Amino acid sequence: MSTLRIVEEPELRQPILIAAFAGWSDAGSAATNAAQYLIDRWHTPLLAEIDAEEFYDFTQLRPTSRYTHDTYRKIIWPQNNFYYYQTPERDFIVFNGIEPHLKWRAYVDAVLEVIDRFHVSVVVSLGAMFVDFPHTRPIRITGSAPTEEMGQKAGLATRGRGRYEGPTGISGVLSATLRDKEMPLGSIWANVPHYVSATPNPTASLALLRSVLSMLELEAPLGRMIRASAMFDNQLQEATSRNAEVLEYVRNLEERLDGQALPEGSSDEDPQAQAEEDELPEAGAILQDLEEFFRRPRNE
Repeated sequence: MSTLRIVEEPELRQPILIAAFAGWSDAGSAATNAAQYLIDRWHTPLLAEIDAEEFYDFTQLRPTSRYTHDTYRKIIWPQNNFYYYQTPERDFIVFNGIEPHLKWRAYVDAVLEVIDRFHVSVVVSLGAMFVDFPHTRPIRITGSAPTEEMGQKAGLATRGRGRYEGPTGISGVLSATLRDKEMPLGSIWANVPHYVSATPNPTASLALLRSVLSMLELEAPLGRMIRASAMFDNQLQEATSRNAEVLEYVRNLEERLDGQALPEGSSDEDPQAQAEEDELPEAGAILQDLEEFFRRPRNE
């Protein structure tokens, strides 16, 4: 039985695939929330879905139950869905998935089946990583692009290609597989301050959205995400202003950032290439303060 279910077979014109995966490469759920925002705002029809049964340990990632019409309970399994969006100029596929626990090569094969079946011409992945970067500065976007011009449009801060060796995520496995097939690839990564672990992080999602829309010369109404980002930033500023240790650490990050350029050779698969060793304040105290703040009811 195939793990991929095709829902519709529209005539797509060499679409561009935009992909995001929850998990290792999704700090603050920034990438998956950005992809979901496009799906919702574009009202995209479902194209295909990957069956979760083969790829997840349901004791780690449990299905959820939800009542519909107040009486009927529905089980929601982990979702790995492809949606399509058509414009007068060209077509797009948006994939929002979850990094699998098992059978990564079979999972990638299911993604490749969609790529081959609908003649995808370019793949752009979205990701987010925790780095040493101050929240007081605009989210830095790094990565790579199929062409230099597309990279400039996306506002990517990376120069050159790194030589990272070490653990990787499903997006890295997919990228390596597609690179072997000589598929044009792009990746866009939001650099999220490591001491801001609150989820979701709409500011990082907004940065990803602006970058990918600029890269692909697309339009989408961003008003909702802009408002969510402004509220999040205000809450974060209030939370950090109460902790002198955090303020001092942020000032150190700002000074270091102002005195240094982005390291040559940073790459989309190297979360540590942009983060230098630094003396951190007590991480547990910082995270506890911030998490307690974000758990407070909004009216407080």
